[in-house]
Amino acid sequence: MIRVGEVVAVDEKNCRVRVRLKDCDGMVSYWLPVVVPKSKDDKFYFLPDVGELVLCAFLDYGVEQGFVLGAIYNKKDLPPVSSRDKLHIKFKDGTFLEYDRNSHKLKIHCKGDIEIIAEGNVTIIGKRIDLNP
Repeated sequence: MIRVGEVVAVDEKNCRVRVRLKDCDGMVSYWLPVVVPKSKDDKFYFLPDVGELVLCAFLDYGVEQGFVLGAIYNKKDLPPVSSRDKLHIKFKDGTFLEYDRNSHKLKIHCKGDIEIIAEGNVTIIGKRIDLNP
């Protein structure tokens, strides 16, 4: 069973959320794990925010056991870009990461400091490096 709901609570430690299901008279789900791309040797962590619209899949038992498959855009929360050639991650403070596979350009726009920790060498190769644009 697939349902759309709104996140009402976030359990950051266990990577799960509770969701208000509008099509079930506003009932709030049990804690639902958020599906991530990897969780064993390589790990991925990015939780939806309270108020975010999410797509949920429930097992045959009803709304007791299910998963959050991901967030979905809507009329209120629109996509930050409109190009199938871009991977774009935009954060609440305006920081963003973007790769355009058509132009082969990676953009990193950070509102704060950037920290790079390398346990090995750092190599930068470029035709032009301008540290004060």
